[in-house]
Amino acid sequence: MLGTTTRSLLVIAPHGDDEALGAGALIAKCELLKVPAHVVIVATDASNHYGLARPTTLEERLAEIEDSARILGFTFEVLFAGRDKLERLDTLPLRELVDAIERIVDARAPDIVVLPHGDDYDQDHVACFRAGHAALRPMPAGTGKHLVRAVLTYEMPKLAWALQPFRPTIYLAADAGLLERKCAAIEAYRSQVRPEPHIRSVANVRRLAALRGAEIGSEFAEAYHALRWVL
Repeated sequence: MLGTTTRSLLVIAPHGDDEALGAGALIAKCELLKVPAHVVIVATDASNHYGLARPTTLEERLAEIEDSARILGFTFEVLFAGRDKLERLDTLPLRELVDAIERIVDARAPDIVVLPHGDDYDQDHVACFRAGHAALRPMPAGTGKHLVRAVLTYEMPKLAWALQPFRPTIYLAADAGLLERKCAAIEAYRSQVRPEPHIRSVANVRRLAALRGAEIGSEFAEAYHALRWVL
């Protein structure tokens, strides 16, 4: 998947921590290969969370994203910060999200884009998938629109509650070092990480990585579903 001809990776993350949960090992691998990785955090805000006794602040959430970026080695931008769009991205006109993602894709011309999976109970993830899917539609050369050659969706532990099971078609074989960096980035989201038996616990992330690794004869792996793959 990654090689000397890969120029850059773009990750669409509805919220801060989705990039680490879904694509943390891939981003860390890009950093090792000196392939630039850029993350678009679509929305972040102050909020109340199940399992956390106090509200989070916008400043706290932004600091967590910065910590994750340092651990994994990515640059990032936030589209909607402090605008009360957390868990409300489905209330935005879809065209607004499509235009925002399209502008970034055309400006950065990445080789690989990874999106949240479309079959998700979280309306923000569904909205981001739908917008990304539309923004990444194929157009002929010469139109001024960049064709991304590899478009993938990433797996989240919470997709165990999806109506349809996640079906991997692409795997990133990960060693213990990549997994540890992924887990460290998840733990950087101090307001979001939860102890067992929470499905988003770091222990469960490790179990999922071991399961996906066993499917390809590797110690650990991160799983993706390919929407487009141009050889």
